[in-house]
Amino acid sequence: MSEKRRSFVAVVKAAERSLRAAGMDHVFVGALAVAAFGVPRTTTDVGVIVDYSEGRVDSLAEAFRRQGFPVGAEDLRDALAEKSHCTVHDARSAFHLDLVPAARPTAKDAIRHSVSVRWRNTTLPIADPEHTIVMKLVYGSEQDVEDALGIYVRQRKRLGLRRMRQFASRQGVSQHLQDLEGRAVEIKDGARRTFAREIARARRQIRSGKTVSLEGLRGEDD
Repeated sequence: MSEKRRSFVAVVKAAERSLRAAGMDHVFVGALAVAAFGVPRTTTDVGVIVDYSEGRVDSLAEAFRRQGFPVGAEDLRDALAEKSHCTVHDARSAFHLDLVPAARPTAKDAIRHSVSVRWRNTTLPIADPEHTIVMKLVYGSEQDVEDALGIYVRQRKRLGLRRMRQFASRQGVSQHLQDLEGRAVEIKDGARRTFAREIARARRQIRSGKTVSLEGLRGEDD
């Protein structure tokens, strides 16, 4: 009988067990951060930053192998030396980890400002919204910018704007952040105007003797 294939959730939990067993400081980034703070989307990779040293490569590789990730110590060692990422495949699914060693200041910032998030009955360290928004703007693809916008709109009242803007300045994306903030305001104002129109329409309906819910009005034309 073939072994049951792992789901995305199972892969994330296995990665977390691996990193905890190895005693490594780490933080999940990318699509998981977007799912936690913005608009969830599909993905095939689990982005994670891990703070490990040359002397702990073997123990990290062994912890991964015990959880079904057949990664070689040499791959982890090369990623550390090159300050690059390492693809850690899952033996039981088509998913994989996109592992980045915490060798750069931005990676250390992600770990330093991680937040504990309860996700699918487990607690994960996830890069906070401020870090994620700025780094999405640094990467700069259309999807990255939309991810950043979704996070900004959802977390607007909770964001540490001063720290986020300072971080954006250090990364050279201050203007991009200003543009994003402008788009978020337009979305907020547009939603407020739409709601105001719905309220006015409801009052007109009530005055004419009809009772109509706002949900019903949302589907009507002006």
